[in-house]
Amino acid sequence: MIISKKRIISLKFLEKLDIDKIQVGIQVTNNEQKKLGIDQFVEGIAIEPSPFLGINCNRNTNGYSYPDKTKPKIRKVVNTIEWSWRDWSGKEYSDFFDIEKDVYQKIYVKAANVELVLTKNGNGQKFIIAKMNPDTKEQFLKQTINMILEVFGFCEIFTETLDFIENNNKIKRCNWELLPPGIRVRVISQSKKELKDTKRKDFNQFRLDMLDSYHPIEIYVGTGGFTGYYAYLYDKTCYLENGFYGNATYVIPKDNWKELSQLSKQSLLATHYVIDKINHTSEWKDKIKELMKVTEGKSLD
Repeated sequence: MIISKKRIISLKFLEKLDIDKIQVGIQVTNNEQKKLGIDQFVEGIAIEPSPFLGINCNRNTNGYSYPDKTKPKIRKVVNTIEWSWRDWSGKEYSDFFDIEKDVYQKIYVKAANVELVLTKNGNGQKFIIAKMNPDTKEQFLKQTINMILEVFGFCEIFTETLDFIENNNKIKRCNWELLPPGIRVRVISQSKKELKDTKRKDFNQFRLDMLDSYHPIEIYVGTGGFTGYYAYLYDKTCYLENGFYGNATYVIPKDNWKELSQLSKQSLLATHYVIDKINHTSEWKDKIKELMKVTEGKSLD
């Protein structure tokens, strides 16, 4: 089972599973351990993600609090400031004053301190798995999944023996890398001032969300993990999209997408099977809309 959201808000999707008998983490296919600051994969290493990686990592390390709206508010000092003034004669005075406010009482949640462990299964496949306290697993499972999503961009659900749990999720894995690297082509920015990282990430997510809004039959991710290409399968076509800015969207026939997606980009373009190649520019959205009408007869509401 693959979770690819930015975060989950409940564990309802796991209600048919025994929470005590599942493990959460990722299969390592593209040196994902480097995101934890570990250069080489060494089985047995356990590390608590840095609290600076995001809010869920911070909560894992330091705990957190939230307002208890079932109880009445209490008067509390929320700040102390220095105040200066002059009297009628011009003499200056200063003193410290408390700022009070009616606030909700807080519920404090202790730190889970979940570690991520580098491990292997019987076939030698590599994994990063959350090592959780069985007594608090249910309490912190959602936070741990969100922490893994925060660090890696995706999370997978496994059995106790690290077998992948299948479900009816559209996202599936294939056992090859989609559009593996061929000859490296340097992408030239349209301007010297590149987009800020936050804006680029927004555009990355926008492209994936837009392709998903056309209701693909299935979505595949290759052995390159979620740092590589996705294959969005529709009735007649397959859209190969990369979640990182600077690549391009390749549109190919659905019937032979498996064979074509295993080629390098240069080899793919040489086959003349490519219906279109759409670069990651400001025109991407309009070109996708037009192409969807032509290839699939689909349009957004």
